[in-house]
Amino acid sequence: MTRPAAVPVALSRGPFTRAQALELISPDVLRGPSYQRLSRGVHRRAAGELTHLDRILAARLVLPSDAVLAGRSALWAHGVELATASTPAEVILTPASKARNRSHLHIRRATLGPREIVMLGLGPTTTAARTAFDLARSGAPFDVVPLLDALVRTTGVTRAQVLAVRDAHPGARWLRRVHPALDLVDPRAESVRESQLRVACIGYGLPHPVPQHVIRTADGGFVARVDLAWPELAVALEYEGGYHDERGQVARDRARANAIRRAGWTLLAVDAAQFARRDETLAMIRSVLLTAGLSG
Repeated sequence: MTRPAAVPVALSRGPFTRAQALELISPDVLRGPSYQRLSRGVHRRAAGELTHLDRILAARLVLPSDAVLAGRSALWAHGVELATASTPAEVILTPASKARNRSHLHIRRATLGPREIVMLGLGPTTTAARTAFDLARSGAPFDVVPLLDALVRTTGVTRAQVLAVRDAHPGARWLRRVHPALDLVDPRAESVRESQLRVACIGYGLPHPVPQHVIRTADGGFVARVDLAWPELAVALEYEGGYHDERGQVARDRARANAIRRAGWTLLAVDAAQFARRDETLAMIRSVLLTAGLSG
């Protein structure tokens, strides 16, 4: 077995080009276990977890300096790190650019207004408003609203600012998706699954649940803050991620649930398995809400 070679400091700080590497090491060493190929002509040190940031930095090495981060890459640059290492870096180039897509790099061509670009730590990036406009058009609300929730929470971008970008691009594709997505945005959401569960409930025809609702006793004492709630019906809904199975967490969750019930609330919990059976789970939620007094 070939032992990993020592990595020069200059090659340990992030992705680098093959040309940069060959100034310091041989081609055989570059092909060895100490290094990882990210795309044609771009490598990184094979240590530590690969992230979307690595994809962005790798893209910067092979693209013109005026390439603008967009989509989920822009979201990352604005401080919302929801893209994974498998998510291609996304950039916008001018229509005249001859750069091409490559592994883990998605290029879109568009003409951006000067007010749609901001210089951030990772270089030219679409503004929060332009990023929200692009994300809102990129898919179904179930997929894009969690991204918009996080972007609004992190940057404070407003609906009016996003609509101003839309109005500046009347011929853009998928404009009809913008309003429905923005109508569902709620920056109080604190996780992707929480946002998706809220969007699924609304899409199923249920009343809009309130994110991060604080339950209190009759005399105003704090009981708990829950992911989603229908306060008028005293029904709370929580998404339980894997950490709820950790040692000690089960007991804390049980005590918390008992406190919520003592306050007169009904508490529902959805885990990953139930989330995957959304129609069945949403029907259960509707049944509970009807029992609690929901009309219709």
